Amino acid sequence: MQKNEATRKSASSKKAAATNLILGALLLLECLPGFWSHSPHVSPVSFCLRICVAVLGLLLILLGLFGGSVFSAFGTICHEQVFDSRLEQRVRERYAAEIRQLTFLGFNYVFTESESFSVSRLLLIFPAISLLMMLVKREVLALGRGGRVLLVLPIFCSADGRAFAHPFALGVKFQTAFRNGLLLITKNFKDDCCETPEFVVQAADRTVSETWQTHQEWLDRLDREANPAKRDCSYQAYAAISSRESDFQRSQM
Repeated sequence: MQKNEATRKSASSKKAAATNLILGALLLLECLPGFWSHSPHVSPVSFCLRICVAVLGLLLILLGLFGGSVFSAFGTICHEQVFDSRLEQRVRERYAAEIRQLTFLGFNYVFTESESFSVSRLLLIFPAISLLMMLVKREVLALGRGGRVLLVLPIFCSADGRAFAHPFALGVKFQTAFRNGLLLITKNFKDDCCETPEFVVQAADRTVSETWQTHQEWLDRLDREANPAKRDCSYQAYAAISSRESDFQRSQM
């Protein structure tokens, strides 16, 4: 049933994208010839309207190309562990409050990671707007090798190794992987929730402490001898969880 729902969402997104492309192209074809007209009878108001229609058409075309999935607008997003002490210091300063909260809850700062995309993607609307929002929220950004924009973030692991904590601009999320492949994700901000054989996602506007308590309750409910939670604080374990979560989010678009 979940697969059918995801298929319907994908088909609906593709239909909307195609509609946007067609409408955008029609608007551009309608107004562009007027820009090459040298008629002295074209009023300034009419000329401004043509510009507005042309911009709307261009926006619809871009929305059709990249609106079906915000991830596609960023191209390939790479995840890497960061070993730069200067970047880590910037991360510690930016997330000082979250570090204190998570340390109090028994978490350890285990590594720093980066999510990166090509700087050329900033020519597109959504990545450019996203970058501005990151700057407003004082995210730790850097320019990496190969002309890539790096978003640098701290990653924590619980004392028993069963959960990662990932603070970022929207809030904090806790992640746990189980032996059978199930992922448990709990967020302290409003987002879509679901409960399937592969993912249990809980999201609500709560404090970090309340969110961790909710995650622990689900963790204790799901952690059984036949299907225990994995106890692994390595970067490889975190990267596997992050990759699966990203794939799941794409499938919901």
